[in-house]
Amino acid sequence: MLRVLPFDHAIRNALRRPVRSGFVVLATALVTALLVGTSAFVRSLERSHLASAPAKTGILLSNSSLRDLVRSSMGRSVADLVAADVRGVVRIDGIPASSPEIHMGTKLRSGAGVSRNGFVRGVTERAYLVHEALTVVEGRLPGPGEALVGRLAARKCQAPDSEFRIGETIEIEGGRFEIVGRFAAPGSTLEAEIWVPLAELQSLAQRADVSGVFVRLQSDEDQAELSLFANRRLDLELVSIPAKQYYAEAASYFAPVLMLAWSMALLVGLAACVGGANLVLSAVQERQRELAVFRAIGFRGVALVFTVLEEVLVLSMMGALLGLFVARSLVAESSFGIAMSAFELQVDSASMLIGLIGILGIVVLGAVPALFRVLRLPVARALDAC
Repeated sequence: MLRVLPFDHAIRNALRRPVRSGFVVLATALVTALLVGTSAFVRSLERSHLASAPAKTGILLSNSSLRDLVRSSMGRSVADLVAADVRGVVRIDGIPASSPEIHMGTKLRSGAGVSRNGFVRGVTERAYLVHEALTVVEGRLPGPGEALVGRLAARKCQAPDSEFRIGETIEIEGGRFEIVGRFAAPGSTLEAEIWVPLAELQSLAQRADVSGVFVRLQSDEDQAELSLFANRRLDLELVSIPAKQYYAEAASYFAPVLMLAWSMALLVGLAACVGGANLVLSAVQERQRELAVFRAIGFRGVALVFTVLEEVLVLSMMGALLGLFVARSLVAESSFGIAMSAFELQVDSASMLIGLIGILGIVVLGAVPALFRVLRLPVARALDAC
């Protein structure tokens, strides 16, 4: 039976070198926090676009838009035409859930008079029948000359929250809108938008068209009927795409950004692995005499490998727990602006698991050279050298 050193030996040995042990804990905490933060960023960015897609909804775009709502242009009457021709359109109290909308990035001025970049959506009352994820958390729905702002609109515009409170005024395309409500749509990019009445935005932007039409359907099978409508009405030059597919394609545009984020995390992890390997090797070098004595009194090399690995893992897991706490405290629910949207970082269980598995892999790989050295330790030479 394999004789092993007691577990508390590894703990006592770590406490005998407080400076080195503290360095290991802090280093692993930083790397863990980085891995968790990177995972949270990637997962939150992907989820924010997918969560923006209303369920069982199709989007009508113009053929020339390259499947981009901002570039798309069509007549506002398309919403009524599709409601009349497509039987699968949902109707609530007799009102069809087909929402003509304008999506545009534009300059806006807050009450402080500072010009900022923002994303504005012109909508009618039908929009609230389609976008069920939207919930008014403060105030009310907007009327003429009024606006509804998302929770992250201030973050998207790089403005203080005080400029987007209820009662404040913002200037869009030369028109002034009073903020009368704030909405939430957790986990989606909708929260970075400003919603205003469609007719007023059309007048101010001097455009008679809309960007697209969101159509809420009774089931996903009705997407085929909506696509048939777009193909049949050649005069309208339309293309139909499921909302989930549209926002999934939008998320794919950020693939290079996500790849860069993971690459940076990988480089930091490799640096931590090399640094950790050097640190553990130096620790084993200092403990040559101690390890040689254990070998001389009958402990096998595998038992010494276990005790060295125990010490490294205990310190690393302490650092990992500290890193998780830092990530939860500093990263969770912070907002991040990118392109024409913003999203909230969510540190979920999957992100924390990725951080733990990542740091565990880095620690074990970094300890491998030192563990091989322990296994091949020449007992007589080590005792003579000391």
